[in-house]
Amino acid sequence: MQEQLFKQIATRLRPRLIALARSILRNDEETADAVQDALVLLWRMGDRVQTKDEAERVVMRITRNVSLNKQKRRRLQTTPLESIGTDALPALTARQQNPQEALERQERERSIDRAIHQLPTAQRAAILLHYMDGLTYGQIAAIRGTTEAAVRMTAARAKEHLIKLLKQ
Repeated sequence: MQEQLFKQIATRLRPRLIALARSILRNDEETADAVQDALVLLWRMGDRVQTKDEAERVVMRITRNVSLNKQKRRRLQTTPLESIGTDALPALTARQQNPQEALERQERERSIDRAIHQLPTAQRAAILLHYMDGLTYGQIAAIRGTTEAAVRMTAARAKEHLIKLLKQ
C-alpha cells in the first residue's frame, strides 16, 4: 500500500473507525487504542491491499475485530472468588455455555463462513460490509460507486444464494 493511499484512508475513515470501535467498547481510551491498532495492522498488510475500496473494507473489519477482542479480554479479566461471594457462584456457572451448544454454534459459524466464501465477489462484499462491518446500504453504495438500490438487490440475491448453499 502506498503511503499516500494509507494517509488518505486513515484521515477520511478515522471518524467512522472511532464510531465503530466506540459502539463496541464504550470507552474512549480503548476506542483510541483499537483504531490505532487497526491502522497499524492495515499498514503492515502492505501490498496485500491494492485498492482504496479493499483497504476501506479491510480496515473496517480489522477495527471491528480488534474492538471485539479488546471487549472479550475485558470480560475475561478474572476476579478473585473471595470478592464475589459464594451466593454468586451458581449464577456464574449457569452462564457458562454447554460444550455441546458451543460445538454446534462453532459448526454453524463455519458453515456460514464457507457459504459466504462461495458467493460471487459482489454479493460477498455486500453481505460482509452490511452484516459484518455494520455499514448501511448507502455507505456501501458510496464505497462501491453504485446506487443504494443496486446494493440492496445484490444483498437480497446474496441472501437467497446463502439460503440455497446452507440447505445443501
